[in-house]
Amino acid sequence: MSTASKLITYEDSLTMPENKLEEIVHGESRIMPPSSKKHVYLIERLSDILKGQLDRREYAVLIAGAGLGVERVPLTYRIPDLMVFRTEALLEDSARTGATDPYIWAAPDLIVECLSPSNRKGSVRELPADYERIAAPELWILDRKSPQFICYRYESGTLREWQAADSGVATPLMLGDVSVDLAELWTAFE
Repeated sequence: MSTASKLITYEDSLTMPENKLEEIVHGESRIMPPSSKKHVYLIERLSDILKGQLDRREYAVLIAGAGLGVERVPLTYRIPDLMVFRTEALLEDSARTGATDPYIWAAPDLIVECLSPSNRKGSVRELPADYERIAAPELWILDRKSPQFICYRYESGTLREWQAADSGVATPLMLGDVSVDLAELWTAFE
């Protein structure tokens, strides 16, 4: 006889202890192992590259830790490795949701996920589907095994694979003249 477990609601999540290694996906808790150091080096390197090119009065680059609200019922929030928001969008989100809401309910201009050998986030197919629900304009998935860069862009109601590369320059759709030399990014592994 199987026992059905109760799905975690938004209200339940507000009473739970904070856990930076937990995502709630479709009402179920997913505890992730910590990121590997190479994973962290890559995200830090990308953050430095983006911050060096963006006006900090206009944009915020957030590294893992902030919960990105996807849907309230069933509760789904993700903790992307990196997100870039327009500062104005974060201010509007705070005004709309209030100080007690722990999640950001605005779509970032760019979401970045770095895959780990342990596949810490679950099925890779779930990530674009979750980010598609909030109409995220762009998702980058970095696979450090290859290394490979995969870019998804939102069009006609879906996140579609737009580019896959192991070298060259990546240019985010919504971030003006920002560019990321993938060879420079991969040096984080050295």
